[in-house]
Amino acid sequence: MEIITQQMAQRVKQADPYNQILHLDSTIRFVGRIKDRKLITFARKVSAAPLLDEELSNMVHYQASVKASWDEMFNEKLGKTNWMITSKEKVKLVTLFLDDGLLILSTEPDSEHDEIIQKIKNLNVKL
Repeated sequence: MEIITQQMAQRVKQADPYNQILHLDSTIRFVGRIKDRKLITFARKVSAAPLLDEELSNMVHYQASVKASWDEMFNEKLGKTNWMITSKEKVKLVTLFLDDGLLILSTEPDSEHDEIIQKIKNLNVKL
């Protein structure tokens, strides 16, 4: 009975699009979904210790939302924003614009973010 439970849990994990994204590239540390300026779901690599405490994590998620909303004012003249990158010494923050929110990732600073973004687009999952 325990084996069935473990197999079922593995299938659920594989079906979860956030875990699928997390496993697309070894440099991805965290992937989350922001809607209405709140983190609604996420997956974190087990071996990746959080760099921020809970309060600062909430603030960085909110900051991503604010940056995204500021960027919208340029859409009419420049076109819709597809994604944004913030590169820091210890981490790279990737924000992908979705129809109804944001997909956020943190990666190792040396990640190939263009390749990761393309892999996510090719994944063709509902987020």
